[in-house]
Amino acid sequence: MSDLNLSSAQISQIKKILWIITVVGSVLGGLMALIGIFASKSAPQEAAAAAMGLALAVIPYCLARAVSEMKQE
Repeated sequence: MSDLNLSSAQISQIKKILWIITVVGSVLGGLMALIGIFASKSAPQEAAAAAMGLALAVIPYCLARAVSEMKQE
């Protein structure tokens, strides 16, 4: 990360933004999964809704966690 020349304050701001996106994604993913499951007419539709809801929660979490684990050298 030393090639990017980011200060500690900038990295901290990036971490905060990513964690906020993670929380929003989790809420939206949960809502999408619930609405999709109750509105579906078949098991494949339920599975697709659950997978999309899970993706909205998991992908931002992985990005936020990766950035949080990076250490500036």
